[in-house]
Amino acid sequence: MEGPSAKKSTSLETLVIQNISNASDLKAKLNDIISAGKSYEYDVSSCLKTLLHSSDEAIVLLTVQAISELVKCEDKRETYAQKDIILPILSLLDKVTSDKIELIKQSCRSLGNLCCDCDSARNIILENNGVKILRKLLEATLANNSTNLNEIKILVDKTILNYAIGGQQYTESLVQEGVIDTQCKILVSELLKNDMEDDVIYTPLLILSVINDNTPEFLFHEDVNKAVLNVLKETTNVEISELCLEHLHNQAEHDSVKTLLAKEDGVQLVCVRLEHLVQRHEAGDMNADDAEVEAVMKQACDLIIIVLTGDEAMHILYNKGVGEVYLTMVKWLDSPNYNLLTTAILAIGNFARQDDYCIQMMEDKIFDKLLDIFELYHGFSVRMAADPHAPQPLEAGTVRKLQHAALAALRNLTVPAANKRAAAARGRAAPLLLRALPAVADHHVAYKLLAAIRMLVDGQEGVARSVASCPAALRAAARWGGAEHAGAAGEAPRLLAWAVRHARRCWATLVQVEGCVSSLVNMLVASHSVMQNEAILALTLLSIESLTKRTEQDVDYENSLVTQLIKSEIGKHVSVLIETNCAKMPVEVAENLMAFLDITGKNNKLAVDYKQAKVPEALKKFAESRKDFNEDLRKCIHGVISTIIDHSKE
Repeated sequence: MEGPSAKKSTSLETLVIQNISNASDLKAKLNDIISAGKSYEYDVSSCLKTLLHSSDEAIVLLTVQAISELVKCEDKRETYAQKDIILPILSLLDKVTSDKIELIKQSCRSLGNLCCDCDSARNIILENNGVKILRKLLEATLANNSTNLNEIKILVDKTILNYAIGGQQYTESLVQEGVIDTQCKILVSELLKNDMEDDVIYTPLLILSVINDNTPEFLFHEDVNKAVLNVLKETTNVEISELCLEHLHNQAEHDSVKTLLAKEDGVQLVCVRLEHLVQRHEAGDMNADDAEVEAVMKQACDLIIIVLTGDEAMHILYNKGVGEVYLTMVKWLDSPNYNLLTTAILAIGNFARQDDYCIQMMEDKIFDKLLDIFELYHGFSVRMAADPHAPQPLEAGTVRKLQHAALAALRNLTVPAANKRAAAARGRAAPLLLRALPAVADHHVAYKLLAAIRMLVDGQEGVARSVASCPAALRAAARWGGAEHAGAAGEAPRLLAWAVRHARRCWATLVQVEGCVSSLVNMLVASHSVMQNEAILALTLLSIESLTKRTEQDVDYENSLVTQLIKSEIGKHVSVLIETNCAKMPVEVAENLMAFLDITGKNNKLAVDYKQAKVPEALKKFAESRKDFNEDLRKCIHGVISTIIDHSKE
């Protein structure tokens, strides 16, 4: 009974409205509908379609207002998202004159409400020149400086916003129709005033945000990005600041915008604002809640870092070591605020992409400062792990982030050979990092720590010997080498390989620590030929040392290495390496692999392992498939095959 009864009631209501002949009664009925709004229970869309064409302007105004109120109800929206309703409203906006302020307002409200989560309405606007009409209306409000038109400006933009939220096809139509240029004009016009109106600025920034979200790769014209930057310079509103920062952060994915922000003092501005924000927040002098302030701080910090990833921007901001932003970052290394401190460390890591900057920062003791920071926060992490239920002054995530950032910067600073020598000479870095390695539990931190130690090892025999003779650090490296986390699992065997390469035969401890040789063997099947080659060279050096017997100790060393190699399934790994890289293995890597197999294939136990893993068959196929191998290399391969076969006989 409910269904037919409801339909009958709707039909009766429609009939009642259609039969009202008195204009005053009709206006009263429309006012009743407006008052009821989304709670009005009847579908009178057919009546309202007709009334939109009334010759009585007051009736048209009330009809548009009624539609605006009715479609606040999500269930009713699709009913009214029809051409017969939307096109007349667009027509009103296209033809209406500036003296019809209320009609313009209500028409904008109705379109805006119709577009809310409703693609049917959006598509009608898209397909019927609606965006062009809305842009033209916006341009008219800009041409007239009357403050009375600000509300219309805001309502039109809110309509455009609801329309744009629908997705990429809608935002693309805004671009095509020049709506972005109009939004830029709105921002610029507000900037020219003594006091910007936050309400007028807010929606254009939201529209830019939606375009960024729908089309992340879209690059706005420089004028738009400059306007947003200038709004950021002028505003004191936290929400508007956040929108500006979000827009600039999204746009800073483009190097041209990074450079723009560096040249236009945008990063300096953000730094100053951040310092003021931190001071005001800590003093309790903020109206915004903590979450809102934290969000703005994060946006600002992220913007600084993303700008510094641009090469040209980074050079501008470093400015031979006297750039305002660079000096601010150095100052923030002593900040008690974790947002500023983390930003400073990450910034230093980005400045450290240039060798001469790295050398200057090493001379200025930035490297030592970063070691202090890492040591402090590593200590926090150790204490937290020892007593996880004890009250802590910091969140675990903050501690991890600071360690990770400090290690990344330390690693970058030790890329230049001069800085490796300086770090080794000072004698603090390697022992500190090696002591820390066994206690690290987070794989992100472990990854950066292993990488930082590896950079210190490069070309520094003393540091390499420290690594190769430290059982606790070697066990930790072996553990991470067998972990599931790709970063740490890839970096750990590289550190071991570099330690072998630079330690000059100080390898006994490394061979004896369970898992170290296995990590090197596993690296033979890494996806990158550089890592494969590093593993081959390290294993070759270990094999040369072990298979040249001179003393009883050397015999023990040989037995230990051979045992470890067989336990690590060296034969299977070599077969997989050859078979999976048959066509793409660089000649240099192939030559190094043959040298390793030539040495180890003469050991009977290893030769048996190779034969069982079908290494000779893999080598034969390898030689036959590669036309780029010279005759010497082919002979070498066949020689290795013979060596393995001969030494694998009982």
